[in-house]
Amino acid sequence: MALLTAETFSSQFDNRRRPRRGGKEKEGRVKEPYYPRRTYLCYQLTPQNGSTPTRGYFENEKNRHAEICFIDEIESMGLDKTQCYEVTCYLTWSPCRSCAQKLVVFAKAQDHLNLRIFASRLYRHWLRSYRKGLQLLQAQIPVEVMGLPEFTDCWENFVDHGKPPPFDPSEKLQQLGESSRYIKRRLEKIK
Repeated sequence: MALLTAETFSSQFDNRRRPRRGGKEKEGRVKEPYYPRRTYLCYQLTPQNGSTPTRGYFENEKNRHAEICFIDEIESMGLDKTQCYEVTCYLTWSPCRSCAQKLVVFAKAQDHLNLRIFASRLYRHWLRSYRKGLQLLQAQIPVEVMGLPEFTDCWENFVDHGKPPPFDPSEKLQQLGESSRYIKRRLEKIK
C-alpha cells in the first residue's frame, strides 16, 4: 500500500483556520505561505472474521472526487456479501453535497458494510445545500469530526515513517486534536 508523506499529512489534514485576507494571524490559525488544500480519503476495511484489514487512500483527481474513487474501489473488490465489514474513512474535507448523496446510495446498497466517516474539516458548511448534504449523509452513515484518537490512528496507519518528519508528531497530533473542538461544535449544530 502506498503511504502519505508526513508533510502531506501535516499540511492536508491541518484543521486550523486561515487568517482573513489582510487580517492578523492569530493563535490556532494556519500561517503563510498557503498551500492548496486538497481532499484526501484514507480508508480501512476490516472483515469481522478477523482477517487482515485492507488500507488505502485516494485524493481528488481532475474529474473524480476521492469519495467516488473510494466507492469504485470497494465495489470492484467483489466483497463477500454474507460477511460483515467495518469501514473507517478519514477525510481532509467532509463530502460535498453530490458525494454525500452518492455515499448514501452506496451505503444502502452495501448493507454488509458498517461505514463510519471522520472529517478533519467541514466543506462549505456555511452554505445551506452543503449542510443539507451532511444531514442526509448523517441519517445513513455516522459522520464525525476527527479528534486526537482519529488523527493518531491516521498518522500511525497511513503515513510513511521511513524518515523523521520536519516537525514533532506528538505536538502536531495534539494541535490537530485541540483544533477540532470548534469544528465539532459546528457539526453538532448542522446535525
